[in-house]
Amino acid sequence: MAYNKEYMIMILDNRRSTSEEFKEKAVKCCSDIIKQKICCGKKDYLSFVLVGSERTYNDVNTNEDHDGYLNIVQYVGDLEMPSWQLLMNFYQFVNEPSSDEGEWLDALVVAYGMLRKGMESSKIQRLRLVLFYDFNDGFNSYDSYKDITESLLTDNVDLIVISPNICFIDNPANDYLPQAIFSPGKKSDQCLENEKHALRLVSQCNAKLCNLNEGLSAALKFKNKRPWTWNNKLRIGSKICINITGVIHCKNECTIKLKKIWNEPGEVLVREWGHFIHGNQVTVEKDDLMEGYMLGGSAIPYDESVDDDKIKLAPGLTFMGFIPRKLVYDEYFAGESTYLILHQRGMTSSAKKLDALVRVLLEMDRAILCWKVYSEKFNKARIVVLLPNELEDDCPATLSMIEMAHHSQYHFFEFPKLANRHTECSKEQLDAVDHLIDTMDLTLKSEDSQTPRDTFEKDLLSFTKLPHIFERNFMDIMERKILCKASEDDEQFQEMLKDKNFVEAFWKLPEHFEKDAKDAAKKVKKLFPLTESDEWQKKLRARENRKEPLSQNTKDKDNSNNNGVQLSFDHVRSSTPAEDFEQLLKAYVFPIHDSTQRDVKFNYYATQLCGVVKDMIFKTDSLTPTDFEKIAAALSVYRKRCFIFNAFDDYNKYVTSIKAKVVERNLNVFWDHVIVKHELGLCFIGEPSLDEQIKEKDFYSLEFADAVKLTPEEMEMNDPEMDEMLANINEEEL
Repeated sequence: MAYNKEYMIMILDNRRSTSEEFKEKAVKCCSDIIKQKICCGKKDYLSFVLVGSERTYNDVNTNEDHDGYLNIVQYVGDLEMPSWQLLMNFYQFVNEPSSDEGEWLDALVVAYGMLRKGMESSKIQRLRLVLFYDFNDGFNSYDSYKDITESLLTDNVDLIVISPNICFIDNPANDYLPQAIFSPGKKSDQCLENEKHALRLVSQCNAKLCNLNEGLSAALKFKNKRPWTWNNKLRIGSKICINITGVIHCKNECTIKLKKIWNEPGEVLVREWGHFIHGNQVTVEKDDLMEGYMLGGSAIPYDESVDDDKIKLAPGLTFMGFIPRKLVYDEYFAGESTYLILHQRGMTSSAKKLDALVRVLLEMDRAILCWKVYSEKFNKARIVVLLPNELEDDCPATLSMIEMAHHSQYHFFEFPKLANRHTECSKEQLDAVDHLIDTMDLTLKSEDSQTPRDTFEKDLLSFTKLPHIFERNFMDIMERKILCKASEDDEQFQEMLKDKNFVEAFWKLPEHFEKDAKDAAKKVKKLFPLTESDEWQKKLRARENRKEPLSQNTKDKDNSNNNGVQLSFDHVRSSTPAEDFEQLLKAYVFPIHDSTQRDVKFNYYATQLCGVVKDMIFKTDSLTPTDFEKIAAALSVYRKRCFIFNAFDDYNKYVTSIKAKVVERNLNVFWDHVIVKHELGLCFIGEPSLDEQIKEKDFYSLEFADAVKLTPEEMEMNDPEMDEMLANINEEEL
């Protein structure tokens, strides 16, 4: 008979009075639980119950001819092992039509009956019920409350209650441990009655109350009552041997196990013997090659003796040498675990030796380099470092054992320095950096312990509850593949694919913390301005001038003749502004080699195009659809070329002046059909930041016209000013 880990039934609130936000988050939490159990390969069984549906379908109401337990629907069939098909069925199951009726105690009875039915067919280690319910003004009868809680307690059923209004405080009567309460506020008598019975579940049947922030960790993580230990020996030389115990201090563990394959079935792998040096292919003989592997950019010869199964190393820690502590950089650590090393229990001699060793290491500021062999079965040696921990009066001497990254690959990044040896930071700059660090502190202050909070612990981002990023990405990718396959036949899954964000953030800071940190970061950026260096451009221009001593006029003529393009016009015309601008650039701008002269020539034709477009917009009595197309094409080609000639600011000033005049003349139709429709708003270098995205979005709206403030450089030029500018530019001088 199979021995499975647990039976879990998730009960979801489907009443109309429950907020849609809570329903969606509850479904998301349930789907994460299912995906976690699918990927972890646990032999668990799951099922679902809906409370607050229009119809009634459950075994208690049907089999016992009971008039109660209405508006409760249970999942069809027996409890099932987690699978992707079960996840698809769950998404369809939660779409039941809702009603205003349905009691959470009745739903517990239905789910408890499903558990009892499953217990008859197999042995079970754990029975669990997860109730997602909003304890609002909905009516609930509590006549059978005591009988239900006693049954859950007798059969050791773990009950987890997840509600949107639950928060936490530190209870002074219980050593300031976190205690779940309902958020304070003005509530009806029925709501207070519901919340009172929900809180009594903690004392009546050992239930655990939490909100959606803590729901996933409460449903998936358990405390291990038998801590894992590793008993072995630390050998230093031939005479010193210390009996030690290693305890996992922290572990980065992923429950997903992947199988490595070198190629897909039917694929052929071919080893290439040749390589290239400065573009020339070099072919070598097979006998001249040596097996090895790459560590970063270095080739390391492969030593067959490392994987020789016949060579058995002694289990435990073997001393290699003492090294200065300051030379062991944090970047070298790359293991998945940190162990706490202390003497074995009852070994007085080992305790004295370890205490003396730690004292010497602390006094001399040294660390120990050694290799670790886990056991005779797992006999592969790993390089580790033993770091001494500070001595405490009530604790034995300990070492921290951390694996070294001798087999890992590193990527180094360079960041601009805030100051160098020639400059010193002012007090204002240092205070700004300190304030930025303070705003990123996520630990709640002690005086806030009695203020209701959303998290169980005081830490807003508890280290023990951070999701494994690789694991979550893997599960989301698998879910997307299943949904894509299912969406071929079901419109519901097609809609889910549109709405579902599979690259969502795993956590989000509270808004006030995020705002304070952003404000502090802005001040640091303001006090530490990073200017862009143009030294490389000056050197490049000087080198080009040395190579090409000819005058620019001669080069322009040669380029025009070599290009072979002779145009019948030399300015942008109003009949075909976009086409004229493109042809002028190809004929007279792109052939120029000198970047400075090329930019000047581009600005000359860009100014002509801007003047023509502005005349078409504001000097035409009524714009036709054809005019809209001409203007859109002209602005589009100008905007596109601004990315090549690095003229973002010129375009942004010009289009901002256009907007100011459009608002003045109420040309809403033109704005919608040209600027908004063709997305001809502000342009930015590279990927726009969040502030730039907001600025770009607000630019398309004319509702904020009164808030548009132009700098003196951005003020629009009237027609006489434009004509004067064109007249002052001497094309022959260019």
